[in-house]
Amino acid sequence: MTHVTEDDLDDLEFDTLRTGDHIAAARRLAELAETVSGGVSRANVLLRAGEQWQHAGDHGKAADFYRRALEDGGETYGDARAYLADALFELGRADEARTLVDQIRADRPRDPEVYRAVAEVLYAQGDATGAHDWATNGADVVLALRDSAVGTGVGGPGGPEDPPLPAAESLTPGPDDVAIAEDSLEALLRLRYRARMDLGRREDDYDALLDDLLKNA
Repeated sequence: MTHVTEDDLDDLEFDTLRTGDHIAAARRLAELAETVSGGVSRANVLLRAGEQWQHAGDHGKAADFYRRALEDGGETYGDARAYLADALFELGRADEARTLVDQIRADRPRDPEVYRAVAEVLYAQGDATGAHDWATNGADVVLALRDSAVGTGVGGPGGPEDPPLPAAESLTPGPDDVAIAEDSLEALLRLRYRARMDLGRREDDYDALLDDLLKNA
């Protein structure tokens, strides 16, 4: 068995950015997934292997590894279904991909990075409306977490077609939840703004919030 840490995986991916050899990285991660013990979950390693196959342009193998990560059931970052949906879209299996998106919506995730991932997938497929809705709701999750921490009532309203937000009781922030969520806010608002411009919509309060974030960066 092999003890693998997140730092080990990050180092491997950093080296891959330098070499550009995503296939070698995917194969190495696949090997590690079979022997990993402690440090990181097998599902997490499988998910990273899928990402490397996708970077290499092999969406079929990427989908296989994403499915294996889901079947494993171990802890992963984000939601493996979002990554699988991305691969399925690339394979021309849009109905299956949208079914996964609907499943994620029904689960009402509290992780803003899940909203960002789905929004990016939909935006890449030319679905600016879907991307806008998911990015808006991701921003609302961050604002709701902030709201729970400070009690200021600043969470923005979701539209009628937006994915439902997590139940209020599920948004009680842990020690690091708000800080981690805040890191996602700018990316969500940037993506939302791009989708909004594509849709020909005027700037709104969320765009003003983005302006404030950029001014204070």
